[in-house]
Amino acid sequence: MASENSARKIILNACKLLATVLIIAFLIRKLGWATIVDTVSGANPLWLAVGVAVFLVSGWLGVVQWRLLLVNRGLKLTFARAFKLYFVGMFFNNFIMGGIVGDAVKIASIRSQDGKGMVGFAATFLDRFAGLWAMCGFAVIGSFILLNRGMLTHGRVTTAVIALFAAFALFAGIMLFLIVKPLQTGFFSITDKFAVCRKFKVREIISETLIEARDFKLLAAIGALAGVTQFLRISVHVLTAASLGLLTAENFQYFFIFVPMIAMLMTIPLPFGVREAAGGALFALAGFPGDAAFIMGFLASLIGIAVSALGGVFFVTGKIYKPNNMNAG
Repeated sequence: MASENSARKIILNACKLLATVLIIAFLIRKLGWATIVDTVSGANPLWLAVGVAVFLVSGWLGVVQWRLLLVNRGLKLTFARAFKLYFVGMFFNNFIMGGIVGDAVKIASIRSQDGKGMVGFAATFLDRFAGLWAMCGFAVIGSFILLNRGMLTHGRVTTAVIALFAAFALFAGIMLFLIVKPLQTGFFSITDKFAVCRKFKVREIISETLIEARDFKLLAAIGALAGVTQFLRISVHVLTAASLGLLTAENFQYFFIFVPMIAMLMTIPLPFGVREAAGGALFALAGFPGDAAFIMGFLASLIGIAVSALGGVFFVTGKIYKPNNMNAG
């Protein structure tokens, strides 16, 4: 059975790698190698360096946020260990072509080292949820700016904005469930009636992620950290655009709409290149030069990859698992 699972993983990763190669080859053929080289070589290195620094700061704030959630759940990791695990997670998210692979690695490490896998899951879920919630908030703000300027004239861009408002409503519903007791009671009264829910410990897993509505300090701290962290992540794309001479006073709001879409795509285990190509297509629809829009997306991703490579160093040089303790709860 184990060999079958290993074979499936190898085949799946091979398919993702092949898809990545095909996507990159297609874009190189579509854009032209000379155009790519000219565009990248013309980028302002100072803006790119600032982008690297900004991404690193956002990662540091992400560590603070994740560690705060772990402490709230009763697990006090040292900042150094939380920093290493967080960046290991970012490394896997970027290099193993799956937006949740890194999350699984962090949870597995906490499970093996501390025997608190459920706590690791809850904190990591809430950390990711807070980030997406903040991204949706920025997207809604960007959408209102477009509405105020009367710029929602392109049908596809309008559809994208409507989808974001729907996602915002969905996240608002989840947030209410996480903090409102009557909603939780009603939900559990239904799930407890099903044997399959009891078998997979649905109540226990979800209960671990719930937040006390009266814990205003925690909610305020996580909200502030998530807002600043995601603003910095969006700023990396803005700085990349500035390095290529694409940023103007008329188009900055698109970054607050399209980057959240890209962030949502990152939660799906897609091959590298898919989200970058999708982001390039969205920016092209908004009036950015087509070739430069695609290159901009890949450059922004490369900044994230460069910073998260630090996590690869931590993973190779450090011991994050205790093999004998992998069955801990």
